[in-house]
Amino acid sequence: MNNTPEKRKARQDDVYTAAAKLFAQKGYHATRMQDIADELGLLKGSLYYYFSSKEELLLNLTQGHIEEAITAVSGILATGYTPTEKLTLAIDEHLRLYQEHAHIYAIFMQENLRLINRDTAVQVDTLTKQYEQLWAQILRAGVDAREFAPDLDIEVTVKAILSMCNNTINWYNPHGRVPIRELARIFANLILKGVTSNEQ
Repeated sequence: MNNTPEKRKARQDDVYTAAAKLFAQKGYHATRMQDIADELGLLKGSLYYYFSSKEELLLNLTQGHIEEAITAVSGILATGYTPTEKLTLAIDEHLRLYQEHAHIYAIFMQENLRLINRDTAVQVDTLTKQYEQLWAQILRAGVDAREFAPDLDIEVTVKAILSMCNNTINWYNPHGRVPIRELARIFANLILKGVTSNEQ
């Protein structure tokens, strides 16, 4: 193919978009490379110029999303805000990314995601744990600052917060009466009531 790097990157992004859409609609395992090629009006063989396999495509999709979330929450951690403010901002940012990448969230939430190649699953799991550790740092700082309860189970709380946010893929309507930023505010209020120290 006689593509410039810019054209190749643009076509790669098109493949990402089409794959994310089909993975969300049909499920990862039910989607064939031929389906992705048909969505783009390409020959199936053309896809292998950009990706070696469907698993590589899935890994790049999920890695890209998690890395974006890691960058966002890392930026919040680096600010001078209080732990309470950081937690509120992290919830807002997580849900904002949900709205922008709903297709990828749908893939991430599929129960059978763990049935893919072990190496792929391990790489995704490593990034997920890195992301969870950033949330744990916020909660730990809140406990140390006496903003959050001293007996807070940080690991359980992180998983509960992210499960609550991620589960919106099953019911949230972006065209409904509650905008995503308002949903983030509601979630933050609920979560803060559960973690805030009585000393405040």
